[in-house]
Amino acid sequence: MTTIFELVKDPYERKARVTPGLLVALPLLVPLLCVYGAKHPVLTGVVGLLGGCGAIYALASVARGRGKKLEEMLVAKWGGMPTTIALRHRDRFLDSVSKQRYHTAITEKLGIAMPTAEEESANPDKADDIYIGATRRLRELTRSNKKLLLKENIAYGFHRNMLAMKPVGIVSCLLGIAYGLVIAKVLQVIPPHFVPAHLAEPGLAAGLTLLTSMALLAGWLLYFDKSAVRRMGFVYAERLFECLPILPSSAPLEWVSTPTRD
Repeated sequence: MTTIFELVKDPYERKARVTPGLLVALPLLVPLLCVYGAKHPVLTGVVGLLGGCGAIYALASVARGRGKKLEEMLVAKWGGMPTTIALRHRDRFLDSVSKQRYHTAITEKLGIAMPTAEEESANPDKADDIYIGATRRLRELTRSNKKLLLKENIAYGFHRNMLAMKPVGIVSCLLGIAYGLVIAKVLQVIPPHFVPAHLAEPGLAAGLTLLTSMALLAGWLLYFDKSAVRRMGFVYAERLFECLPILPSSAPLEWVSTPTRD
């Protein structure tokens, strides 16, 4: 129960990890509770018990695990995390003035000497290693930022995990639509097998099931894709670098290159 409470209490866990898992289960939970919940209070109690015993945690863990796996594939395709890409001299996401300003601020605030365009061109891997280390250090120093930066981090995590759960979500929505048509008596076992006229008055349970399932299916199919995750990643990167001016200055440190990944 303590673990479940922590999941619900923490805004990142709740919005970026728990919510995608619950949205996958929603098309099946709605008809289950609407059709059988009132008639069988024990069922409602069992669903609540499962949630308290770890179903919520399990859904969040699955969403996170699939999300991290997807992120590894996306990073390989993109050629790096958005925070790394944005700092590269050869990338054009940031204008040259802002990029130079952020490079200078990283050197002044974090004590990390940033590579020049020539140094980056001569050794891209070493330059990326420095960008990754600088970004990691910047994240460490801004963990207490609970305002816009946290919101953008949550948005990125939510979009990433929703995309990772997309195949499961689509199957769940299709099952929800099928079951909604069954309880609305649009689909029947006995002839006639298909009665579309019943859609005019599907009933509360069927109506909620169909509405929820179709709305979520539209979201899975039309919005949550790789470009949306990439866009959220670059927005987060921009907000992260905008935190540099408010950091206290740091004495220059000798940079030691280590193989890390942001």
